[in-house]
Amino acid sequence: MSLMLPLLAAAPALAGIQLYRGEMEAITTPSTTCEGFLGKRPTTLVIIEDSAQPGLNGYLENDVLAIGKLAGSDSAYLRVSYPGQGGSGNTISLSRSGATKLTGKLSGTVNVNLCTFTIGHLTLDLVDDKKTAAATLQRLATEFEAQDTLYRAFSLNKNGNYEEAMPLFEKSLGLADAVFGHGSLQLNHYIMGLANCYAKLGRDKEFNALFDQRISTSDETLKRVLTRIRVNALAQEGRMLFAKTEYEAALKILMQAYQLNPKNMDSIHTVMAVYIHSGRYSEAVAFLEQAGAKLEQAGDRKEINDIIALVYFRKGLKDAKDDKDAETSLRKAVALDPQNAQYLEALARMRHKAGHFDEAEQLLNQGLEQITDESSRREIMAVREKLRQTEMIIKKLQSAGS
Repeated sequence: MSLMLPLLAAAPALAGIQLYRGEMEAITTPSTTCEGFLGKRPTTLVIIEDSAQPGLNGYLENDVLAIGKLAGSDSAYLRVSYPGQGGSGNTISLSRSGATKLTGKLSGTVNVNLCTFTIGHLTLDLVDDKKTAAATLQRLATEFEAQDTLYRAFSLNKNGNYEEAMPLFEKSLGLADAVFGHGSLQLNHYIMGLANCYAKLGRDKEFNALFDQRISTSDETLKRVLTRIRVNALAQEGRMLFAKTEYEAALKILMQAYQLNPKNMDSIHTVMAVYIHSGRYSEAVAFLEQAGAKLEQAGDRKEINDIIALVYFRKGLKDAKDDKDAETSLRKAVALDPQNAQYLEALARMRHKAGHFDEAEQLLNQGLEQITDESSRREIMAVREKLRQTEMIIKKLQSAGS
């Protein structure tokens, strides 16, 4: 996969590279809430003077700013652009102080985490090490391209252009890997952006590979985000297979989603629905019992218990239709959810049909003692009255026949 290749931005020619390190002091801010960004910050500046190209180029790095890319005709006026930003963001004017020092001023509005400052004073010293200068230039050029590519990918993704965004997300992650190293927390935005794009496009194979490669990260936030996207992607794929009545394939996918998050009630409901629609009631009950045992909330466990009762009820109706033993399943449904009038009425009708009139009456009377919901009580009384009338008719016919 292209995202796994260590991509390096093409660095400018190495002639005339000058590396400076020192401090930038943020001087003014329009808001007192942003005063924490004022003061001195470690700063790195790389200037490239290439005889093959007019003017100066380079990069500015600061611990609170995005990497800035410099360009201009001379050091007295350099434009600074930032990743994902069209045009110039700021300007820098630099002047030499002796052979090894630079002083300067960063002008224009600089945004940092919704805070701004408008003037930054720079004091920098030359680092007389060509190897370090070349390595720093390569790192800053690669990181700038990684960030800029990521911003462009997010912009396309935001507008729904997922196919165009995908290769940019892949490229940005490859570039960032080359700078930060696999497993760095600095990669989180790159990984999440690519994962979300894969999910939007339904690229399950690519998403799964990304998930497998990156889930080992120690960052729990990233792990939760990737897991949530993974569960959603699997659930969507499973529902599509379910809608096509491809039950075995649907179960395989949906169980993967459930195992990633066994406390997700939507996953439990969907797996249960596939089991029921495919007539696999015993497997549905076994799944629900083990799923319920893993839940911590009493309300969730009660919901699972009620669903198991429903499964037994549905199984009882099917068994009755198929002339099989339905009573066992109906009794289990009533035992699990004694407040459900529908289950009780079905069992009472079955016992009444089998000629056990007194037992049917007793079941309904017990229901009236236990159930407090008025609509359910009226329903039970109506069923009881109907069964009494049926019993009278049956007994009259039996008397006439004798």
